[in-house]
Amino acid sequence: MSNKNRSTNELFGQNFVKSNYMSKIILFCFFFLLELTFEIFPQSDSLFQSFHQSRNSINENAMLVLGGWAAGNILVGTYSNFKAKGEAKYFHQFNAMWNVVNLGIAAFGYFNAVNSDPSSMTNTEILKDYNSLQNFLLLNAGLDAAYIMTGFYLKERAKNSSSSERLRGYGNSLLLQGGFLLLFDVSLYFIHQSNANVNLYPYLESFFSGGVGVGMNIKL
Repeated sequence: MSNKNRSTNELFGQNFVKSNYMSKIILFCFFFLLELTFEIFPQSDSLFQSFHQSRNSINENAMLVLGGWAAGNILVGTYSNFKAKGEAKYFHQFNAMWNVVNLGIAAFGYFNAVNSDPSSMTNTEILKDYNSLQNFLLLNAGLDAAYIMTGFYLKERAKNSSSSERLRGYGNSLLLQGGFLLLFDVSLYFIHQSNANVNLYPYLESFFSGGVGVGMNIKL
């Protein structure tokens, strides 16, 4: 490697590290100043706690829906696994196995929402928790789309396989389960977004437009 290329790579690496370091500093400063602002105006606590409580209620209902779907699939799938034959048998078999995981997720999510205490969290933690959930739901939606694509792949592979019935059954199950989860995650994302639009964002806008603001101009 020439000296010129080595110098270019070293310069790029230094700039990347510097940029990453500055991004962390900016993020830290933002949340520090945000937390300081909330401490100066303690009346914000009840509003944030109310928002978090409404978010927990949404999650409780969502986990009940997911748990109901999972329990129904396990019951019907287990029964039909012994009664049905061929492709239908594998379809119900996979539905039952898949939803054992969903039932566990639903139970964990429900009890986590029920036992969550907004008063034990700072306003900044409530905001971070909300943003993390929204990002998690978007990630899940991407995984759900992958499940659907896998279902199509299994059905296509079944055309030239000696295990065609099993592959078609599993493929159809993935299409159903992936489709439901995609609808579930996207719907939950927008329900939480709608809740924030009503119970969080208007307050933040009026709060900061009322004379409290933070501005930073950093040249990297």
